[in-house]
Parts: sequence; C-alpha cells; structure tokens
Amino acid sequence: MLPKKNMLLDVKKPKVSRIARIENDAPDAFQQLLQDYWTWHYDDSLYDAVKLLLSTDLGWENGPQLITPPVGEVISPLGYALAHAEKEVRKAALQILDITVCVPAGTALIGEECTLLEIDEFEIGVYPVTNAQYYRFVEETGYTPPKEWQDKTELSYESYALKGDHPVVWVSCEDAEVYANYVGGRLPSFAEWQYAARGTDDRLFPWGYEIDTPRCNTTELGAEGTTPVGAFKNGITPFGCYDMIGNVWEWTNTPYDDKETFRVACGGAWYYSHDYSTCISFDFFSTNYAEFVIGFRIAR
Repeated sequence: MLPKKNMLLDVKKPKVSRIARIENDAPDAFQQLLQDYWTWHYDDSLYDAVKLLLSTDLGWENGPQLITPPVGEVISPLGYALAHAEKEVRKAALQILDITVCVPAGTALIGEECTLLEIDEFEIGVYPVTNAQYYRFVEETGYTPPKEWQDKTELSYESYALKGDHPVVWVSCEDAEVYANYVGGRLPSFAEWQYAARGTDDRLFPWGYEIDTPRCNTTELGAEGTTPVGAFKNGITPFGCYDMIGNVWEWTNTPYDDKETFRVACGGAWYYSHDYSTCISFDFFSTNYAEFVIGFRIAR
C-alpha cells in the first residue's frame, strides 16, 4: 500500500540554510576533550574544531567496528561533547548536528512500483534530530518536552546523560512540525525522503540491494534501543545522509489519506528487522501520535 499518488507529488521548494561561524577561541575543556577522544591535531578555533569532528565522522573513525555489545549503551565522542559542562562545548557540538545536505533536482523512483517523479532541489538534515537539539528547542521555547523526559525528575542534560546524539523519540508529527518551523525548516515529503535515502535508482537500501555487514540499527544488530547518529559510516546514502534506515521511523509531511489525519513515516526502526527497514518501507500514524520508535529530520 502506498500513499495516494497526488500526495506524493507535494514537493515543496527549498530554503537556503546557513550555519553561523563561531569566532571565539575554544575553551581549555574543549581542547582537553579533543585530546581525550581524538588523536589528530586541532585548531584553536571552535569552528575549526567542529570541522575536524565532521572530518572524522563524529569520532567513529573505524565505522561499525567500534560498535560492540551492548551497542545501545555505546557512548560516542560527540555524546561526551553534548553532555559537557561548558555551554560553549555543547554549542559547538550542536552545530555538527544542525548541518544539512543539498539534494539536487532529479528523477526519483518512488515506492515498490518505482513511480517516476521529478524532484526539485531541496535540503535535508544529514542526521535525524537528536535529543540535544530538541532539548535546546524546549529550553528556548518552553515547549512541552517528550513523554520520556517528563518521567524524569528533572529536565536537564543529566536526564538523558550522554545520549544527546541519539535521535529524539516520543515526538508526534505535530511536535515535529512545530520544531521544524522554529528552526526555519519543515518536514520532508514522502517523495523527498525516499529520494534522499535511495538516490536515482531502485535500490532497497542506501548502499545497494543487500545487507552484508552491520550498516544500520535494526533488530539484527541487537541494540535494543536507539544508537548515536552517524555511527554507521557504511550506511550512508548517495547524497550523504546517515541513519535513514533503522534507528527510528521518520515523520514526513505527506498525508496518508484525503482526511489528512495520518502522516507517513519512513525508514523503519531499531525495533524492526531489515525486511521492514528499507528505502521504501513506510507506515502511517495519527498526527498526534508519539512512540518510542518515531523521530524525524528537517528539510528546507
């Protein structure tokens, strides 16, 4: 079953995103953090330090080889930075997660039937929105935090210590749209999401047609929960996005039916097997529904 064809054609024009340059010098604590978790040299500028983090794939220098059981409890170098006591360190780390990639206009093969659609150029998040990003949004706006955060005694970095780089969950489509509007973006359409995950051919997975090594967080991995974004270098999409398969379902702005009370979510999640976590996998949920396996990423 697929969303109605007229819904698939709803592809919106992009906006251009900008990442502010940080000019101030890196605090000693951040320099120490780099020394502790990376072996290469760094510049005194926080901006250059962020670029160095990006160049080493968020510290996962050896790809999935670093992921050992219990994989759901693995803490990435970026996770340490996002939980750091110094605000400037957290701010620098957050800028890594905010980046988007430009997906050029092209012809996409959508769904199992490979419906041909022309897609306009747009931008999409390299990573799904994380706990740390959503926490910043809640702090700045006073918006109601996700259910799992409300179950904690205090809304703080300690509430989800060292999991700031995990995808945020327990957010409804309505919550995701509020967040997207706040940061000057939107949710991707169903067609945009599939194009960003699949590229221009009919592959089932971002890397091709088969699973040969651990490339994403599905039940086969045994994580039993979300994993840090960017952990699977060999699961990257043709356009440079991470975690589009497995980890969490991702909301789109495409209604499932004419009543528009349900929205399509794509990509599968850690709770599902490879069979249900592919470039063409989708489900649909009520716009006010939130669950432990549903997140989102930003488009512009």
